[in-house]
Amino acid sequence: MIGLRARQPGVDGDEGGAQEQLVGPLHAVEGSAGRAAAADHTEVQALCGEWVQVVPVEDVPDDTGLCPVCQHGG
Repeated sequence: MIGLRARQPGVDGDEGGAQEQLVGPLHAVEGSAGRAAAADHTEVQALCGEWVQVVPVEDVPDDTGLCPVCQHGG
C-alpha cells in the first residue's frame, strides 16, 4: 500500500499535491496496517517511519516518486 504525508504549513510549498492536503513523495505502508488505516481514515506509520495517509493509486500524480528510504529499505 502507499501513502502521502499531510502538508505541513511553513515547511511545504503552496503547490497542490494528489489531494490538496497531502504531499509526496510516496511512502510504502505495510499491507494489513495500511488497510486498517484506509478503512478508518487515520494516519499510519510508513516503512521509513513517516506518518502518512493511505491513498488510492488512482489519486497519485504520475510524477510522484517513492521515498528513497521506503524504496531501499533503510
